[in-house]
Amino acid sequence: MPIQNAEIAEMFDQTAELLEIKGDNPFRSRAYRNAARLIERLPKSITSLLKAGEDLSELPGIGKDLAGKIATIVATHKFDVLDRLKRELPGDLGEIAALPGLGPKRVKLLYDRLGVRSLEDLRRAIRSGRLRELKGFGTKSEEKLAAALAKPQAEKRFKLSEAEAEAEALLNYLRGTKPDQMAVAGSYRRRRETVGDLDIVVAVHNGAAVGDQLIKYEDVGNVLAHGPTRTTVVLRSGLQVDLRIVPRASYGAALIYFTGSKAHNIALRGLANNRGWKLNEYGLFEGQRRVAGATEEEIYRKLGLAAVPPEMREDRGEIALASAGNLPG
Repeated sequence: MPIQNAEIAEMFDQTAELLEIKGDNPFRSRAYRNAARLIERLPKSITSLLKAGEDLSELPGIGKDLAGKIATIVATHKFDVLDRLKRELPGDLGEIAALPGLGPKRVKLLYDRLGVRSLEDLRRAIRSGRLRELKGFGTKSEEKLAAALAKPQAEKRFKLSEAEAEAEALLNYLRGTKPDQMAVAGSYRRRRETVGDLDIVVAVHNGAAVGDQLIKYEDVGNVLAHGPTRTTVVLRSGLQVDLRIVPRASYGAALIYFTGSKAHNIALRGLANNRGWKLNEYGLFEGQRRVAGATEEEIYRKLGLAAVPPEMREDRGEIALASAGNLPG
């Protein structure tokens, strides 16, 4: 799979971070950061620009040197400058720099004076009291860092534009299995600013074929689960993909369920319960009989609502508007 703009930008951001920690020329790290922001905002992929014969050095802030490095990244999916910096500055220094109250300069001080190169090194420095011996670090800094290190690692989230590039390429690939219906649900479909993972809902007669195709995708870095109704993989970028296979009669119900938000879905289930019905990812049921489920529209209609656009499903008054028929056109 061609490398995505977001991946190149991430490489440049990591390079800038490590250069700052190393104490390199600040203009150099700034050039990488500026290039990363430019690449993120490009309306076309870097790969397509190079295929069209475009001269990347003509882009603002991208000179001959960076243009050459970008072309090499596109060709090899690797960045030798970043790889070399990681060897020179081993450990979790980039991750440490993201902790509250730290940054490249303070991480460099920790590295130079205390030999801190991993999160565990930092924990030991805090426990031993060595951290507060450094100029600029005191009891409050120590407490703040200890609290941050005690928290479970937060879910990595991706900008919508980054997730969109991954999703479009993946959907194009999976369409080769000729699914009956397919869509990306979750916060991606609600068009949130950031996306934690991709929930792909597929209605197809032979679900195993779609899952088998997904695990062969060249951008898959790790397969977490693979079965007849659900396959979960992690892409090279770190973005997790959950593929869910449902029967056509449940496709609309599954889309509602996996699109969310959680609060919106709870409100819908409450309306169903008020009618003596049950709503879940398989459909809207009266006892054992499914009264709706193939499309989202029929479920909303059965509940006395106009169909709520995915972008509005946040339980912020949209249910009342849909009940009164006053949703924005």
